[in-house]
Amino acid sequence: MLRRFFLVLRSWFGWLLRRSEDPELLLRQYIDDMRARVPKLRAAVAEVLATEYQLEQQAERLRKQIADYDQQIITALKMGYEEEARVLIAAKAQAEESLQDTLEQLETARRASQQAKAALDEYQREMERKIAEAKRLIGQAQLARLQEELAQAMAAFEVGDMSDVLERAREKVAERTARAQARLEVATSDTNARLREVRRASLQLGVEEQLAEYKRRLGLTPAPQQPSLPSGDETRQLPQPRSSETRRKE
Repeated sequence: MLRRFFLVLRSWFGWLLRRSEDPELLLRQYIDDMRARVPKLRAAVAEVLATEYQLEQQAERLRKQIADYDQQIITALKMGYEEEARVLIAAKAQAEESLQDTLEQLETARRASQQAKAALDEYQREMERKIAEAKRLIGQAQLARLQEELAQAMAAFEVGDMSDVLERAREKVAERTARAQARLEVATSDTNARLREVRRASLQLGVEEQLAEYKRRLGLTPAPQQPSLPSGDETRQLPQPRSSETRRKE
């Protein structure tokens, strides 16, 4: 039971770790780690080169020392100091032995420095290649994240999160428009009816006038009656106005 319980815990922790792993963050940390190793490798190569330079300097000192011993031996023999010459010869032999050991160490150090520099160059080339690959993967990860966001946005339209809002807004606007049109029609119905009656009356009046004009042209309308003049007898019976002379005689 305990084993099964720990197995379940491990599976849960593993799932959480996989869920929390961001490829972009992992790749950027990978790049930082590779770049952080470069100074350490350079320091190691510098130590190897320093050892080589120290051995070269030591070998040079031993050469000078051997040359000095040789000159001193010659001087001692010329002065008749054989015992001192023997001591100098022994010291020279020891210096030559030290020089031989130093030269062997120097050769080993040179090979080590060359290998260290070659390893550093190879690491830097490999690092640049891996960094370029990591950056390419980071770009792919960013593109994948962008595609996921676009897919989520498109899924939102398909599911109806945003499209439902748009559809409801469209229905509300259409409803308000229809209600406003109905109110406007009700408010202007009387005026429109009177305007229609006026238009019909105007149209009918125009028709009657045109009909009368056509009848007049065709002679279908009776001529207008002139007022009749009084006859001759009636003219004579009409009182005549008196002249001024008659009025004086009277």
